[in-house]
Amino acid sequence: MRGSNGKPGFLQPFSYTPVRDPHSTPAEPTAATPAPNVRSAYNVIGVLEGHDPALKNEAIVIGAHYDHLGHGGQGSLAANSSDIHHGADDNASGTAAIIELARQFAKDKSNKRTIIFIAFSGEEDGLFGSKYYVNNPVFPLDKTVAMINLDMVGRLKDNKLTVGGIGTASEWKQLVEGRNTVGMHIPQHVYAQIFALQLNEDGFGPSDHSSFYGKNIPVLFFFTGTHLDYHKPSDTFEKINYVGTARIVNFVAAIAKAADQNPTLPTYTVAKSSGTPGGRTGFSISLGTIPTYADSTDGMLLDGVRENSPASKAGLKAGDKVVKLAGKDVKNVVDYTAVMGEMKPDVEYDVVVVRGGETLTMKITPVKRP
Repeated sequence: MRGSNGKPGFLQPFSYTPVRDPHSTPAEPTAATPAPNVRSAYNVIGVLEGHDPALKNEAIVIGAHYDHLGHGGQGSLAANSSDIHHGADDNASGTAAIIELARQFAKDKSNKRTIIFIAFSGEEDGLFGSKYYVNNPVFPLDKTVAMINLDMVGRLKDNKLTVGGIGTASEWKQLVEGRNTVGMHIPQHVYAQIFALQLNEDGFGPSDHSSFYGKNIPVLFFFTGTHLDYHKPSDTFEKINYVGTARIVNFVAAIAKAADQNPTLPTYTVAKSSGTPGGRTGFSISLGTIPTYADSTDGMLLDGVRENSPASKAGLKAGDKVVKLAGKDVKNVVDYTAVMGEMKPDVEYDVVVVRGGETLTMKITPVKRP
């Protein structure tokens, strides 16, 4: 499908059902009365075809999510507020970044590989847009060599920039650090000081790159950190560090161009688990679970379980919903991470999951994080 200008690019429609309020008991849906919670959404996709006769058959995805919380509700951290949750950092900053990256690449016209720019929807409800894309790609997934994700890149402070996914390709660390040795330049601003990089190996986390890493695609994730305005109406435009965001865009452009121009593919590797969802929270122990980062009130669904981890040894599986851990109720990922913060290595705990219609109790023993 092509856009109105005749160039490749389109809206990719999908639908999803966010977590239902367990206190409501709607009637069973019928064809005449569909489930009221089903939402229609779109991924917005632009395709910039490659200029190399051979390498144009491979693609790099550059993405960011454009959905946010509207007037709040489930997911809001502002108690009882129905004010507009502007989402200037989360994730208007990432959306603006990929638009600028698309402009730069389109103007330059030197990309060898095909570059696919995607603004995902449904991220805040559980990565639904990116999950839909990787199962319904517009370009063969086995020819997609890398995914770069920008989520919350608008609050650069003390020059600290988190880059996740470093361990998902053997070339990433050298590439990222190499592009961080020369300083950034944008009009009227020359910076001799480089970024203070906070590198994170893991390819999983609460943003859209996780969906791609789950399909064995190398990923990079750029993030400037959490703040007190996260998921609140106070995440507004005047708090954005615009010069800092421009520096990050140029940094990402340099990394993406280097990956694009290199005839050798990034070498996919299984990254070391950090146990830090999106670089936000640290733990002294590891369980090996891969949570679904959707807002929920009746448990935390697992997207997957790492091989040879405490979770896999306990018998946990993708699709299990954790409802109790270490004797404490788990209603969502926040509860889950709070309990993890209190757990000790080499101590056996109960974990209760719902699998299908069955409730199962298993024994899990956390390991100490290296």
